Amino acid sequence: MLTASRRVAAPDVLVARPARPEDAEQIALLSAPFVEQGLLVARPLAEIAATSQDFVVACEGDRLVGCAGVTPSGGSLVVYNLCIAVDRQGSGIGRHLVGIAETTARELGYSSLLALTRHGGEWFGKLGFREVPASETRDEWRTLFRPGRKSSLYQLRLTS
Repeated sequence: MLTASRRVAAPDVLVARPARPEDAEQIALLSAPFVEQGLLVARPLAEIAATSQDFVVACEGDRLVGCAGVTPSGGSLVVYNLCIAVDRQGSGIGRHLVGIAETTARELGYSSLLALTRHGGEWFGKLGFREVPASETRDEWRTLFRPGRKSSLYQLRLTS
């Protein structure tokens, strides 16, 4: 789904590109510390490989330093499994990946970009997202919630 490929200024050349099935192992390794902390949902390697077309990855050379999955939910596009290598956090990679997801959502005509997270509400707020109160959660979005995770839903409304 994601086709954007962009470069951002960084000490090393950072390239964001669509993920390939062979990136699945690196995506799993990158995600592992966040899964252990309960911040990301554990996904089997086979699932990551099978949905690799939903991911965009940020690479410095051969090293994968960030990733984000994007999938549709009704009239919205949902960002999931957003994670950045611990030693690269705070360098703008996450913001860049969410920017690619936003651009993709706009190009495909989605009305909003959603993020479901147990962490980072303030961070998403800085990007223009607002928390969606439970009373405003649409039925189509309720299916995104995994039982017992206590996640919060954030929405970035997109205008034409």
